Amino acid sequence: MADDLSKLWQQVLADSERIKGTSLKDLFDGDDARAKVMTKTLSDGESEIVVDFSKQLVDAQALKTLMSLAVQAGVTARFTEMCNGERVNFTENQAALHTALRSARTAKLELDGQDIIKQVHEELDKIQNFSATVRSEKKFKKIVNIGIGGSDLGPALIYGALSESRKPEIDCLFVANIDSTELNAALAQCQPQETLFIVCSKSFKTAETLANARIAKQWLATGLGVGLESEVIAEHFVVVSANTSQARTSGVNANHSFQIWPWVGGRYSIASAMSLASIIAFGFETFKEFLAGMRSVDEQMQTSKPEDNITLILGLIDVFNFGTRRHSSQAVLPYASALRLLPSYLQQLIMESNGKSIRQDGSQVDIATSPIIWGGVGTNSQHAFMQMLHQGTQVVPVDFIGFAQLANADLVSHDALVANMFAQAKALAFGENQADKNNSAIAEHRKMSGNRPSTTLLAKSLTPRTLGALIAMYEHRVFVHGIIAQINSFDQWGVELGKTLSVEINQQINQNTAAVNDASTKSLIDKYRQMRRKS
Repeated sequence: MADDLSKLWQQVLADSERIKGTSLKDLFDGDDARAKVMTKTLSDGESEIVVDFSKQLVDAQALKTLMSLAVQAGVTARFTEMCNGERVNFTENQAALHTALRSARTAKLELDGQDIIKQVHEELDKIQNFSATVRSEKKFKKIVNIGIGGSDLGPALIYGALSESRKPEIDCLFVANIDSTELNAALAQCQPQETLFIVCSKSFKTAETLANARIAKQWLATGLGVGLESEVIAEHFVVVSANTSQARTSGVNANHSFQIWPWVGGRYSIASAMSLASIIAFGFETFKEFLAGMRSVDEQMQTSKPEDNITLILGLIDVFNFGTRRHSSQAVLPYASALRLLPSYLQQLIMESNGKSIRQDGSQVDIATSPIIWGGVGTNSQHAFMQMLHQGTQVVPVDFIGFAQLANADLVSHDALVANMFAQAKALAFGENQADKNNSAIAEHRKMSGNRPSTTLLAKSLTPRTLGALIAMYEHRVFVHGIIAQINSFDQWGVELGKTLSVEINQQINQNTAAVNDASTKSLIDKYRQMRRKS
């Protein structure tokens, strides 16, 4: 870390140590304006997300130091460079232009002599026309999306999040796991002549996706009474990939294919054709609203004053919570069943992006990078793991996410839902000391010390625009932490190693080939072969 950055980082660490000696109760008691000052609204005039970070264990001095660190590191300038096509993915010599996927048609951006915005909108026009055709023809009653990682989590999140507020034109099922029972369960709900398969894979070399596409193709051929290479099969398949030519080589023939690009990471591809299933289900206008929500946050990240740049502030609080090693995990608790898939989506976005330990110069990081991301839906979580959050030995910062209105909600129940969210945040922050004069030992068991940080995000309703803004906000928090830690948030070499080894081991299982393995792996392969042969 450069000298100036290093000095500021030492100050951040000093602030972290200093704040250990205070409490949220002290911070609120000492500043009547704290809640007002530390509540910001992310608004684009049509939708807004209120963000209250006053219950984070941070004070004005610490925020000032963090902001100085961001300025010295050039976070917003680096963000603009990323949006302009700089090759921020330096280990793969690639740009990271997921923001271009939601840029306005009038924007200008060239990469390697190609008009990126023109390419994006040409593809969006194709998607719009195709989705309108599928919706109007009404031939297909089911869509099965076959993908994994960003080819599954993003489109499934959109579908789940919006299905409760608007009826999908076509039912969508999402299959990711190479465990064929998942695909078979989906196929059991489908009729071959009424089913459209969307096979999503950036490389079209992903083992899980290819295996499931093969099974789907066989199921379709059997059900339709045609050969595997029949053109009839191709009518039921769509391919989304950066390598569409590889699809045919892999045995997936499709009448329609849609493009993504090498400069879009899979976990950042939610704004692309990867979300085709949900686009068909809800219509292209809904997807346009979703893109507009993302674009508004992209723009505000670049143009807001630092003290009003809520996405930057949240990213810096992440650095303060996790970069300093104060905390090692983060819980994400949406108080809306429609967002039940959000924690899983954020696991990939955050941990695959920032789960790194090597800086840009090849040295070891001296800032902790990704927290462990987990969570669940409120109020279910209150009857599962909230006990640990309140009284456990590990302090886990929480993001609470709620809405003033939810589609089809009973008002009395919804008031209780939101009251629970507010109550959990209050209890985590301030705790409670329930005195029991008759039994002091029991009183200790009932004591909740509080001082456990959280941020509350509250929007009016879960619209496509709000969903897009929420996801973009998390994307850019990842970017902030990555820049401060000086890592590459856009590669995923740790994923690639496991893929490579799985191919080798699969060959060893099926061909009984000799290979150099550790004793444990060799033993497990032998045991598996023996067990597989037994009835």
